[in-house]
Amino acid sequence: MPAAVSVVARSYPDRIIGVENRLPWHLGTDLKHFKELTQGHVIIMGRKTFESLGRPLPNRVNIVLSRDKVEDRPNVVWANNPETALLLADFHSICKANKQFFVIGGENIYNLFQDVINKIFVTEVNSGPINGDAKFDFDFPNSEWYYKYEREFPKSDKDDFSFRISYIVRRKGEHRRRMINEFRERNKLFEGNWDQFAVEAAISSQEKEIEQKQLSFLESL
Repeated sequence: MPAAVSVVARSYPDRIIGVENRLPWHLGTDLKHFKELTQGHVIIMGRKTFESLGRPLPNRVNIVLSRDKVEDRPNVVWANNPETALLLADFHSICKANKQFFVIGGENIYNLFQDVINKIFVTEVNSGPINGDAKFDFDFPNSEWYYKYEREFPKSDKDDFSFRISYIVRRKGEHRRRMINEFRERNKLFEGNWDQFAVEAAISSQEKEIEQKQLSFLESL
């Protein structure tokens, strides 16, 4: 199955990721990195994170995990439990021929999926102490994780603070497998219309890829 990857920015040393459902900084360089990582992929987030964004992130399948109903719209899919969110992320990733999808927050969502995460992109922001109300409070012991690379970025006119991006990989990856009947039977979304749903998802993915190529071409003119 596709690999689950976390992307998170947290303060150093307090590991704060949010204050009243907002980022406590602006890091233009890190936002560009996030966009490059996740474009064209599936992303999973909680309702509060979705609301803080203000709109679905374009050119991505936005899966919103919430007990409360979230209205489906283009590029937005609601999941009412973690199992359904993973099922949908797997399905859409497979249809798009993607080998991974991304978990992007907030705190409760990171906690829910931590056991199935194989890779993590952590941005450590040199902000100093911050009084926040959401944290990403995880360590990465060498016995379980290794740092594939770390890159330092200075404070700039685009970035409020200096920061470091670390790419951390689980030494023994969590391998998930699903049988086809899980997609057919375990979620009402797929009941009775699996083939049609699969075809529509594949066509939608192809159309978006073509549209993105056309947009890139126009922007290059």
